[in-house]
Amino acid sequence: MDDRELIIKAQAGDLDAYSELVKRYQSNVRACLLVRLHQKHEAEDLAQETFIIAFRKLKDFDVEQAFGPWVRTIAFNLLRNFWRKHRAIPMGGAAELEILIDEQVGLRYSDKNESDTMAALKQCIEKLDDSMKQLLALRYHRELSIADLTRQLNVRHSTMTMRLHRMRDQLRICVSETVGLA
Repeated sequence: MDDRELIIKAQAGDLDAYSELVKRYQSNVRACLLVRLHQKHEAEDLAQETFIIAFRKLKDFDVEQAFGPWVRTIAFNLLRNFWRKHRAIPMGGAAELEILIDEQVGLRYSDKNESDTMAALKQCIEKLDDSMKQLLALRYHRELSIADLTRQLNVRHSTMTMRLHRMRDQLRICVSETVGLA
């Protein structure tokens, strides 16, 4: 029996016909997801969800269309939603720089050495290139949000968060080296 006949039967409520469609396309859908995900169980879960959604929307499916591309489109939409839900949270706030400095630099020293740490931080800020100094001033002195920074500097959000991360990391390493912790 061809796909078209199975789809018509499945649309009429024949679960065996839908089961046959799943058997025909499940390995393809799983493979498409597996090559894009790190965990096999995540691909399995999304593949299962793909066929559940396809079953729910089957009555709207045009039997003149190919079933494989349609079900893979559902899988890719689920994959995009999965990535959106599980993406890394961008870092870049003023509080983060303060925490980084306090935890990784400031708290390693006694009160007696605190002035050495601050002096090292000032020296390290002076070593930053002009674009990093501008970014530091805009973010931490003018307290612009990341959204404001991306608009003002005409860069993407991910680019901005990476620049902020690199700047903070460069400062942390420099301060550690300057005060002899490295």
